Amino acid sequence: MLSPLEQTIIGLESTLLLGGLGFLGWLFLSSAGRAVRTRPAALLVWEVSLTDFLFLVWLVLTLGFLGQGVLRLLTGQTLRHQPDGTTFELVLYGSMFHVGAILAWFCAHLLERRRRTGVKTVPPRGRASLWEGVRGAALTFLMVVPLVSGAGFLWECLLKTAHLPTERQELVDLFTQTKSPALLGFMVVLALAVAPVSEELVFRAGVFRFLRTRIPRWAAYGASAGLFALLHANWVSFLPLFVLGVLFAAAYERTGNIAVPMLAHALFNLHTLLLVLSGVGR
Repeated sequence: MLSPLEQTIIGLESTLLLGGLGFLGWLFLSSAGRAVRTRPAALLVWEVSLTDFLFLVWLVLTLGFLGQGVLRLLTGQTLRHQPDGTTFELVLYGSMFHVGAILAWFCAHLLERRRRTGVKTVPPRGRASLWEGVRGAALTFLMVVPLVSGAGFLWECLLKTAHLPTERQELVDLFTQTKSPALLGFMVVLALAVAPVSEELVFRAGVFRFLRTRIPRWAAYGASAGLFALLHANWVSFLPLFVLGVLFAAAYERTGNIAVPMLAHALFNLHTLLLVLSGVGR
């Protein structure tokens, strides 16, 4: 017997799936949808050198590992003696890579300003651009729900057919098993605010934007989405996350606005979190 909360979540999920399928049908079958789909890309060339790009990659990794080391020295003993201390330690250390990604983006911004070789691709701030970003994120999320859900279902069936393990991501278990309100709140903020920003800066504004004009576009899509999926370190979620990475890259390329995949990413994480915490997605 489903609880009222589970019934509500299932109803909302069904509405999202049907809405997403309807939007995809409009996008691919109607003349207006085809015009939107074939509109020229708004993302301009990122004129950054290979040396600077590799420096930024090195900076993300260095700040991530360095941040972990500093936190271990400062908080390691204290955290281990707290309720859910081991889990808190794991999540906190992992968040250092998000911090490193955001700091590396600021360095990239400074490099572009100093050398005047980068091209600004984010629309000017204002009401119109804010509305366009929110609308683009909502429509991207609407497409994501049925496509990623379908990819996840097919991928899991394939893994089961091949008698391969189908364990969930460790982070899903952390959300459902933690008993600390502070830890749960920290993980929610990380999932809804920090991770969407840092991961989009790295994989879409970084890897995809750098590769899209230097190698075939299909390869740029595949490389950025593949790295995005692999670095989540879970075989069961690989194909769904790969599809997610491709859709976010397409949204970024079409709009030229990194805020669009960031907001869509946050909506997707919120959607997943609601499913997990309600018990529907377990």
